[in-house]
Formats: sequence, C-alpha cells, structure tokens
Amino acid sequence: MAAQAITADQAIENILKVWYKDGVENLLFKNSPTVNAINKTRVEGKQQNFAAIYSRGGAVAGDFLIAEQKAAQNVKNAEFKVTPGQLFSVFSYNAKEVQASLSKKGAYMKVAGNKAFAATEAFRKTFAAAFFGRGFGEIGVLSSAVTLTANTPAEIALTDDALIKVAVGSTLVLKETVAATESLVTLDVTSIDGNSITVTPRTSYTATGTEVVCIAGSMDASGAPYLPVGLDAWLPIVNGRTGATWTSYIQAPFMGVTRSVAVEGLAGNFVNGIGVDTKKTDTIQKLMRKVRRYGSAMDFIVMNDEDWLDVANEIQTTNTYFTQTSTSSKRKANIGLTKLTAGFSTNFIDVIYDDPYCPKGKFYVLDKSTVEIWSYTNADATEDSNVSGNASDKPDPEESNGKGRENDPYKLIIDDYISSKPGVSTSDGMAVEVALNFFGSVVVLNPSVNGVGIFHDANTATLLGYSL
Repeated sequence: MAAQAITADQAIENILKVWYKDGVENLLFKNSPTVNAINKTRVEGKQQNFAAIYSRGGAVAGDFLIAEQKAAQNVKNAEFKVTPGQLFSVFSYNAKEVQASLSKKGAYMKVAGNKAFAATEAFRKTFAAAFFGRGFGEIGVLSSAVTLTANTPAEIALTDDALIKVAVGSTLVLKETVAATESLVTLDVTSIDGNSITVTPRTSYTATGTEVVCIAGSMDASGAPYLPVGLDAWLPIVNGRTGATWTSYIQAPFMGVTRSVAVEGLAGNFVNGIGVDTKKTDTIQKLMRKVRRYGSAMDFIVMNDEDWLDVANEIQTTNTYFTQTSTSSKRKANIGLTKLTAGFSTNFIDVIYDDPYCPKGKFYVLDKSTVEIWSYTNADATEDSNVSGNASDKPDPEESNGKGRENDPYKLIIDDYISSKPGVSTSDGMAVEVALNFFGSVVVLNPSVNGVGIFHDANTATLLGYSL
C-alpha cells in the first residue's frame, strides 16, 4: 500500500529529504539463556579425561571373613574420555562493501559488522541446538507426513523448539534416526511462517512424518558427530529408559564408559511422568528428590518456555513469568510452594530457566557446578553478553559494528575464535573470508547429581531424544 504524500507540490517534495534512523533492528529469536549461564573452561590436548567413582563395592559385612573376600574390589571407577566437537560460522565481504559503509552517512551500519553479527547469531543459535542434542545437528522430528518433489517448494511442519533453530537460508537433511550415517533428502529453507517452513528439496522423497530433522554438515563421513555432544547424550531419555532400544543404547560405550553398570550414576537420574503424573510440578518434585539423594545442589532447572508457563499456572505464579530473575530480591509465591521449600530448602522458581531451545516435554534438574562447556578456543562467541541470568532480551546488531577496524578495513579484530583470510577476488575488489571457530564439548562432570525428566503431556513422537 502506497503511503500518502506529504504534499502534492512536486517542487516542494523535491527538497524534502528521507530521514533514516541509525542502526539495524534485531528481528531474530532470542538466544539460549542456559548456554549463556553455563561455566566455560579452557582446555588443551587431544582429549580431556576425568575419573568418577560409580560404586563403593561390596567389601563390607558383619562377618570379617565375608567382607575380606571382596576386599580387592571395594571401589569402582570409570574414566570419561571427552573428545571435542566443532562448529564454524563463516561470512565474507569485499572492498566495495567496506568503502560503501565506512560511516553512518553511507549505511545503517558497516557491512562487515552487519555480517559479523549475523554470523555470531547463527553460531549461538546452532550451539544452543547442539547443547540440547547429541552432536548430530538434530533439531526435531517432522510433525506430519509430506511428499517432497525435487526442486519444487513444499511445506513441512516443525514444533516450536525445532523451529527456533532454523533460519531462512538454512540447509537441512532428513534422517531415519539421529545417528543414521545416510541422509534421506536435503532441504533448503526458503521461508518461515509460524510452524510452517517452506523448503525446496534437492531430490524427491516421501516423508512419513517420523524422520529426524538435522542441520546439514553435522556429521563426518564415518558417521561421527561434528557438533559438540550435548545434554541429550550425557542425560539420555531414549525410549523412556525402557525396552530393548534403551538397553542397546545404554550398553554402547559413551566417552569410553559403559554406563549400563550404574545407570543413574553414569547417565544421570530420570523421571518419566507420562501416564503417571497429571501435574508437571509433581514430576519436577520427583526428579528433585532423586538428584538430591545423590547430593545435588539443584540450582539450575531448565525447561521449554511453554512447559514453564504450564508450571507457573499450576503454582499460581503466572505474574512472575515475565519478571527477570536477575533482581536482587527473591520472588515470593504464597501458594503451592510450601512442600517444595520445606522439602528441598529452596524456592525452585528462582532457579528455573525457561529456554525455548529446550525440547518441549523434557526438563532438566542440574547441579550448575558440574555442567560445563570445555573449549579450546575462547567461548565468548557462545554467550550473549546482552543477557543477564534468565532475562528475556537479545543482542543489538550494533555490538558487532566495531568488529571491522575503520582504519584497517580488510581485517577483523582477531581473537582466538576468529580467523580471517583473503577471500576469492570479485569484480568489486578484494574480498575477506572470516570464520568463527569453536572446538570443544559440553561436559557433565557428575551425572549422578543431574537429571532429566519427561512431562505427562510430552509427545514422544516428536520429542527430541526419545527415539534413536
């Protein structure tokens, strides 16, 4: 719709200017508050190992002779061998773009800064996807069947927590299982409208609606994950931890450890509320009890924002949902928390992070001191410095505008997670290619004091991590 002219007098209109507001608005989703809050540790070496006691043995009895028989096996230790994952976000710009955007007179912001911001946001959001996954770039499961014809636009449906990990321009692949070595079809995302994503398939394929959706380029030729291995592998929920599928999964070595010998100790605690609980608060309390039994501080509870709204409604504290947790005074909830505060000596409202990247239907009760991001490179790029605690905010694109040096426009300020090189020359001049690099892992140092749960209304057909 055309706007009404200021004046019908063309001579007057010719001397009126167009007024521009400086800067660029951020229309992207917020970043993960969980990843932002997790401790980051610098590491080195080909892998990082740590040891854990998972059994005190059985060399104890009222009869000394009985105890003595097992004296040689009084302790059981496991050694986790953590290997790094990796993640890259790349962009390029040329000399003409630099010269055309040297100041506010020529552009809303510098081209290099604009591209750097987009690359950093892509990095943060993909890392958030990896943090809640197993390293294969999995973001969700198709919500319905669809017939895909090569080079013909089609619509696919994803859940909210999967949608937030996708952008226009993303390349996705469908796989039968998360760790499947072969992809079924490659999809290029062309538009997003709510939960409906328009994609262009590169080949034809008839999807049944059970396929796992993954970010392309997240697995090497041997089938090993490229991305950092996340919580879904450290604290798995495969098949609700029952049946042959679960048995096969947990018996397979993980980071050098066979976790089936002591599942809760080596793979974390678990509560399944499906068919058992009618309230999400009941499921949370059960998991809190289990991890506290192992000595957990229970100071970091993470769930999807939609699940958190349900929890808030259950305990009649909906008014606190939009309140920032970084305030100096504690929240007060007079109804529904007596049992929790008495039983666990904490107001768990204060430590809940509503994270839209966490799969809906799944939640975590964590001991924050035991969950870390180990990185060879500076892990600053994984953090959103604009967000404190669980505040609902997102970064300003202008924060990246200083990345390009005004007096040296062919380079960026180099930190150890940023690298640059001359790019392919273009008709518009020399170009620079810039990469954000991450080499590292998500690590749960003490799985026993951490836990994962499934809420009663979880849709296991689309719940990330439930199926292999």
